[in-house]
Amino acid sequence: MEIYKGLSKYRLRILVVLLLTFGNALGELFLPKLMSLVIDKGVAYGDTDYILKMGMIMIIVVILTVTCRATAAYHSSKTTMAFSRDLRYDLFKKINYLSFDDVEHFSISSLITRTTDDVNQVEQMVLMALRPLIRGPLMFIGGLIMALSTNLKLSIILPVTIPFIAIGLYFILKRGLPYFPILQRRLDKINELFRRRLTGLRVIRAFSRDDLEENIFDEANEEYRVMATKVNKLLINMRPLLTIILNLALVAVMYFGAKLVDIRELGVGELMAYIQYITQVLMAMIMMSFLLNLIPRTYASMNRINEVLDYESTKTGGRESIEGDIYEIRGENISFGYPDAHRKVLNNINFDVKKGETLGIIGGTGSGKTTLLRLLLQFYEPGYQELFINGKDIRNLNNYDMRDKISYVPQDSFFFSKSVKDNMRYAKEDASDSEIKRSLQYAKTSDFLGEDALSKEITGGGANFSGGQKQRLSIARALTRDASVYIFDDSFSALDYETDYELRKSLSDFLTDKIVIIVAQRVATILNADKILVLEDGEVAGYGTHEDLMKNNEIYREIAISQGQNYEE
Repeated sequence: MEIYKGLSKYRLRILVVLLLTFGNALGELFLPKLMSLVIDKGVAYGDTDYILKMGMIMIIVVILTVTCRATAAYHSSKTTMAFSRDLRYDLFKKINYLSFDDVEHFSISSLITRTTDDVNQVEQMVLMALRPLIRGPLMFIGGLIMALSTNLKLSIILPVTIPFIAIGLYFILKRGLPYFPILQRRLDKINELFRRRLTGLRVIRAFSRDDLEENIFDEANEEYRVMATKVNKLLINMRPLLTIILNLALVAVMYFGAKLVDIRELGVGELMAYIQYITQVLMAMIMMSFLLNLIPRTYASMNRINEVLDYESTKTGGRESIEGDIYEIRGENISFGYPDAHRKVLNNINFDVKKGETLGIIGGTGSGKTTLLRLLLQFYEPGYQELFINGKDIRNLNNYDMRDKISYVPQDSFFFSKSVKDNMRYAKEDASDSEIKRSLQYAKTSDFLGEDALSKEITGGGANFSGGQKQRLSIARALTRDASVYIFDDSFSALDYETDYELRKSLSDFLTDKIVIIVAQRVATILNADKILVLEDGEVAGYGTHEDLMKNNEIYREIAISQGQNYEE
């Protein structure tokens, strides 16, 4: 119930809703009494003035009742929408700060479902609770009092009817409660398969695995259908059961009420009013039962939302800030393994790079190149006294302060469906047009962006550009930020050798006084680096300049020769 504490900031509006709902209930309870007076004292005696007088009072009561109901609906909707907005924001903010491992713990599809479907479920419960769930008890209690005050003998029907409704509700809720968490998990599975289908569309089509994916989805969809059918059958059976009980109660009231009218113990108007009161009492119970149907599913959704909000996310970095630019990065015996992994990804990695220098990192797939960058970006926490920034342990440095001084080009280029200018400003929010144009120029983008480069739209995450063009745009975005450290994670792989050479030459002029770290698969990309770190199976296989490694390191030499580099002993 912790998530409902967010409603406390709207307590004044909630109080207004309660008062208006109370006024609405009073009006609806008062109308049958007025009607009975019209029949028994006006119609029975032919008193037209009395009928007109009571009719005017009834019209005023109806207007006030409708006004109260409409105003309560307005304020309850405003409160509910504001609450769900806050809840979505809290969830998004929490998810935004989760580490990669934390996201994998929940799965992306599950987090999407929790932020959308589960929040909507809680939102519906709040909307129902603010009016119908409050109005139901008021109408039940008020109707019961008015029925008892109208005729005590007929009211013996109520204690006979109500227990049947209560017992039916109890069994349905008891049986339905365990199904809803399972239902939500199966919905997560469907969302996961949808996401996999859309993100992996090219691979699926390339290997003609459409039939396989359809079968997997059909199986998950069928599992969801079976569970949803069970739940809906259980809940649907409640409606006819309660309707039968209500109609039997009304038949009993009319039968015994007619006998009381016959012996002059009850007026015709009073019988009509009593029928309306008992209808209000039983309808209030039925209305509450329908609302109670929401409780099992809402309870499951609340737990799923609280799991995220209460999750102890992995923390990286400390509170110490960095003053000035980053002028040195040093690794001393860095060893790291991912959570739940059987072996370490990095073992005893040592390197040092200073301001104005370029560090190249090369190695085969799975050698630990990207992992090393993730430690530097504080996506993961290295060991104690293993990675130093300006001589300070990175574990003690504030990660946001650190990242503000780093500009990063990831392996996979991601763009927002906005203009080139907007995407460039993601690196620096207040970047001027001239700064962006300069970055685009250094990244060699003029050949495909043309003259009107800034206003050109990027669609579908960059689908309207080739792989090499996206890499150059990604590099331009990184150059837009004035940082101390520039990291290129295999960001030249989609470029041809000529473009690669021209771009590196351009970057060397732009990044003369910066720390540059380049992860590459091609030796040509890093051969001019001041230092080259060769990784193999998470260990240092070589460290030095291109010339030194060509002479003294067999692994590096084999990679270079295989890529067409000349070697003379």
